[in-house]
Amino acid sequence: MSNNKSLLVGLLVGGVIGGVATLLSTPSSGKELRSQINLNRKQIEDLVNQLKKESKELKVQLVQTAKEGSEVVKEVSADLMKSIQQYQQDTEPHKENIMKEIEEIDSRIKQLEKSLN
Repeated sequence: MSNNKSLLVGLLVGGVIGGVATLLSTPSSGKELRSQINLNRKQIEDLVNQLKKESKELKVQLVQTAKEGSEVVKEVSADLMKSIQQYQQDTEPHKENIMKEIEEIDSRIKQLEKSLN
């Protein structure tokens, strides 16, 4: 844990020393430096505002996509339910025929048993 703290302190101190060294060795005057800092600040503000705007647009798109996805899932599940119901309706007559055939086979087996006795 102390290694992480010392690394963080070292990075912070190094960053401050580097910043001060850069300011002191800059060939431009204080007025030019302030002007550049203000320009950079405005550019960063513009970038932050653009990121905010794009993140809001992304949020709207995500919400819209989620709604559309929900609708698609509902449609697919409704279609699936219709297909299952149609399959059940299509197989119902065959079930009755199979049950009738089983009953006939059962009655024939009983007849055979009676005739063998």
